[in-house]
Amino acid sequence: CSFRAPGLTVPVWDLPSGVGAEDVEKPAAEFAERLASALATDAPLTADERRARGGLTNRQVTLN
Repeated sequence: CSFRAPGLTVPVWDLPSGVGAEDVEKPAAEFAERLASALATDAPLTADERRARGGLTNRQVTLN
């Protein structure tokens, strides 16, 4: 499943059959903490961070 969200980077989770909410609850909570920390900073992005952002926003990425 994927969709376009102009101007936004939107995670789409595609879980294997048999994986339930309890299996992803802890990793999702850890992700939420890292995301909140990243969103709380107002420091300018480094050159590497800008390149990484560009790579994510300019194409579909599948994480395994």
